[in-house]
Amino acid sequence: MRENKITQLKNLKFNKIREKVKEIKTELSEQERSVITYSRNFTLSLSNYCVNQCGYCYYNYKIPKLNSEDNVILLRNEQIVSYIQEALQYNCKEALIMSGERPGSFQEVKEELKKRNCSDFIEYVKNVCTYLLDSKILPHSNLGFLTYDELMDLKKYNASMGLMLEGTSMKLFKKGEVHEHSPGKLPKKRIKHITDAGKLKIPLTTGLLVGIGEVIADIIEDLHLIKNIHKKYGHIQEVIIQNFVRKDKIPYQPKKPIAIEEVLRITGIARIILENEIAIQVPPNLIAGFEKHFLDMGVDDFGGISPFTLDYINPKKIWPQIDNLNKICNDKGFTLKERLPIYDKFVNKEGFCSENIKKIIDNINLDD
Repeated sequence: MRENKITQLKNLKFNKIREKVKEIKTELSEQERSVITYSRNFTLSLSNYCVNQCGYCYYNYKIPKLNSEDNVILLRNEQIVSYIQEALQYNCKEALIMSGERPGSFQEVKEELKKRNCSDFIEYVKNVCTYLLDSKILPHSNLGFLTYDELMDLKKYNASMGLMLEGTSMKLFKKGEVHEHSPGKLPKKRIKHITDAGKLKIPLTTGLLVGIGEVIADIIEDLHLIKNIHKKYGHIQEVIIQNFVRKDKIPYQPKKPIAIEEVLRITGIARIILENEIAIQVPPNLIAGFEKHFLDMGVDDFGGISPFTLDYINPKKIWPQIDNLNKICNDKGFTLKERLPIYDKFVNKEGFCSENIKKIIDNINLDD
């Protein structure tokens, strides 16, 4: 039966996918289906030391950067203060806190943590989150694989958290493939993290990285996996469909990068599988010029858009201007609306939002 469903979705024509997406969207109220959301955020890249050596990754400290300062053992305190001050001037509501996976396992990072009087990397992250919360900015941490205890420890300091599933196909771990040297990308680890977040009632963002060696059947399997975890715990806010973008100096250089038409097709299939339960997000800087087509395929969120920090994963892909994105949405009959890193439905859902986060939310005006 499962193979039949995969085959049916694989064989759906482009127009049929679009028709089904439109049908699913009509199940929402007119107001709900007319709104496209985004978050005004900025990024604190705390450390790009990482235990994984993914073939497609430019972020990792081992990849040479144009600017030597782009490789960070541990972000300096004065840099954090400076970023937060600038974020407040731009009226950012969210801080995306990111790092490589398990940077605290590196001796260089351990030495820096010791200088900051931090016992480990998680304590350092909590200190950063506390400073953000004191500044009335909501943290959203995406730090790679974390244990149950680490997730529990960070929950009360974060409005929401994130971890990309990326892809569970074991062919990606074969010799010469993108995850050959990436122990933290093993499916059982990623699935455990996503499941543990559900057990802990953490509003979670996850998603797929497409164009890294998977096939459409793998993608369909992974979307069903995400849906089934969400059915059990009800904690997944959004699923990102993120397309691989070619970059210099990285090992993975496919002869033919994934076409935008294929990313559109995957996005539509994601909407068909996930229905209206989970928001579908595409990074607007990676699909520039095709935004209106993705709106037709059921996208309802453009994610975090920063007015002053880079996309550290794809630094040459500049964030769009909100005014331009707003015009594109309006031209398609949608309203672009700012949201917080925790979706509204989770704020008052029992156990999903700590009281200290709620107090800050109560004092945030999204109309500013």
